[in-house]
Amino acid sequence: MKGLAKLQKKESGIGPTKRRWHSSSWLKFISLAAIAMTILIYPSQPASANRALPTDLSYSTETAWLLPGLPDLSATSGYIPHNFSHGEAIFQIGNEVIHGFRPGKVYPEMYIRDIAWGMETAQYYYPDEYLREPIEAYLRRQYTADTRSLDGDFGVIAGSGAIGGIITPQGRSNKQTSTTDEETSLIHAAYLYYDIAYNTDWLQRDINGRSIIDRLNSAADWLYSHRLDPQLLLLWRGHTTDWGDVKFEKGPGYTDYNPAQDHLTASIYDQALAHMALLELAEMNAAVGNNTRADEWQNKAEALRKQTNALLWQADKGFYLTHAHVTPLDHHFDESAMVSIANALAVYSGLTDFEQNNAIFRSLEQARVAARVNKPGLSIYPYYPNQWPDLFFEYPGMGYGNYQNGGVWDWWGGVQIKAEFLTGFSEIARTHLLQVANDWQKHPGNIIEWQSSTDPRHEGSHYYSAAAGTMGSTIIEGFFGVTLTGRGLTLQPRLGLNDGYVRVYQPATDRYAAYTYDWDQDVTKFDYGTNAGGSVTIKALKLRSEYINDVTIDGYPVEFESETVGNDTYIIFSGPGSGQHSIEISKGQPLAQVVAPAAPPTASSETVTKSPTRSLAPNIVTPPHTVADQEQAKLDLASNNSPSTSVLVADENIMTNRSRNRLIIIQVASGALVLFTCLALMGLAVIRRLGGLNHRTTPPVQEWSGHPQERDFATLQFPLNQTRKTHLTNPQQGQHPFR
Repeated sequence: MKGLAKLQKKESGIGPTKRRWHSSSWLKFISLAAIAMTILIYPSQPASANRALPTDLSYSTETAWLLPGLPDLSATSGYIPHNFSHGEAIFQIGNEVIHGFRPGKVYPEMYIRDIAWGMETAQYYYPDEYLREPIEAYLRRQYTADTRSLDGDFGVIAGSGAIGGIITPQGRSNKQTSTTDEETSLIHAAYLYYDIAYNTDWLQRDINGRSIIDRLNSAADWLYSHRLDPQLLLLWRGHTTDWGDVKFEKGPGYTDYNPAQDHLTASIYDQALAHMALLELAEMNAAVGNNTRADEWQNKAEALRKQTNALLWQADKGFYLTHAHVTPLDHHFDESAMVSIANALAVYSGLTDFEQNNAIFRSLEQARVAARVNKPGLSIYPYYPNQWPDLFFEYPGMGYGNYQNGGVWDWWGGVQIKAEFLTGFSEIARTHLLQVANDWQKHPGNIIEWQSSTDPRHEGSHYYSAAAGTMGSTIIEGFFGVTLTGRGLTLQPRLGLNDGYVRVYQPATDRYAAYTYDWDQDVTKFDYGTNAGGSVTIKALKLRSEYINDVTIDGYPVEFESETVGNDTYIIFSGPGSGQHSIEISKGQPLAQVVAPAAPPTASSETVTKSPTRSLAPNIVTPPHTVADQEQAKLDLASNNSPSTSVLVADENIMTNRSRNRLIIIQVASGALVLFTCLALMGLAVIRRLGGLNHRTTPPVQEWSGHPQERDFATLQFPLNQTRKTHLTNPQQGQHPFR
């Protein structure tokens, strides 16, 4: 058996294997060390482009978006137009044809407030007649001194200039007199249509003997002559919950004001919507050269803003009072504790400053969490006490947490999220937008009017167009930041770390804009295409930790500046229009700066702004530079020859050149190290190969001196023993050594 043991040990090659293992280990160690040093020394290279993003940014008549990392939000690209298709309506009344939208499946009529908010996104899917004809139809039916509504309005004559907010399929007009938002909704709709192309000719078009702008002025005049409370100097309505049209008093006629019994309030909703509409009306008057009326509406808007903040803002609570009581009325519950969704509209309309925005968004979020609601849009919380036997509303649909008394509306959720984007709260806005997108997966393709916050069995109409309008606008203009108006094109992506693609088409003007946004920690790639004329204003959201080194468009460097809105900071620059262009935003660590006394600001000085306000100047592209920036540019130009500036620039250039030289030296040294390592490995491999050839010998054949049967047994057993030895020494192969 000694001969058998010697033969097994010799043929298994135990000794030489150990020597070869040591050589391989050293080679592996040297290789890994070289690779690690190369990775540490070489600067990281930008990641390759996201292949999931489309590359075609040429002209197309499609509106769509894609977010590879956010599938729920990507799916909304199909939900929005699908909902509009269910609300499409064509009313044929004699020779008059009205293309427009019904609010949802259960509504046969057209409502101006729903049409106005739906237009914010319908403009990207539907041709001119679906946007323009409803506005003109309402103006043709503008009330005269003798007009009576379809339902009689308890005998109250609304008066000349009023707008009936409902048009039936038969062409009849009806006004909900418990509300004060029908005139302002029509003004907002008219502004949206005008703003698409800055079409001043349309504003002067004749309708029944009067121009459109004249009729819009008349509608606003009606508000101030019929709905302004002389003591509060605020607009009044019936006692509804917030923005809704259902009063709490007994019916019939739950949406009409009955002077014999009803109470009056001044709501934050009406003041906010009127403030926005008056600013829009001022801009349209300025566009047609009526500066007198433009100044009048501008002044009224400012006065309304101040009075609203003086009487309705609750600084100790951080949100607006839902309404003030014009008619004296005491409740056994605390209305001042109710957080209404109209607070979001107050931010959206520009009534507020940054501190108020911050407090309002915090209050709305606290109310949402307290009500255990999974997305924004909660109409009011705490609810009005409407549980048996304590019923505040007679109308049966206003149950505890239902409809306008605590229902969750994507319509107003969209307004809130877009307001968050526009005023510098993009982080919470993205969170809220994803909450909505996630909720829509429970009923894909069907945007529901409202959902109960207390009982999932209760909900509103399906395929609701106003919600499709505000949510679509939030995605296109808020999240993707595409604004395509008569002023020009603005691209303001607020995607954060997400890669995305968006394509927007405007049938009424045959203009389009498309872009891909590929974020990377070193170089963010931002390619766009458009047929819009003029320059493109680009505002790219900068993360707090990012430092922007330079920006190039089509390979050429461009100057940029910084602007802060709320909690968000953007880098702003201009790009060419009409064509396809490629932007690269390079990032890195700031270089050390030389401290010099009285150093002038750099070109990318930061500008802090409040909530955006509209400009009254028509038909111009608003430049990204503020007046302060222009004045500072003059100072910079005047001080270019000062000695301190020259020394500072020279020192900065020297530091930049030294840094670049150090980087080049490090790169050359690391490259040489890699080359040396490769040559050394090749040399070791050659030496090992030659040494192996010189020492290779044929093992001598040994005579078997034992019994022949023992020789046969050893021959059969040796492979088994060698295999088991391999299993025992290599357990990492995943097989148990005894199986």
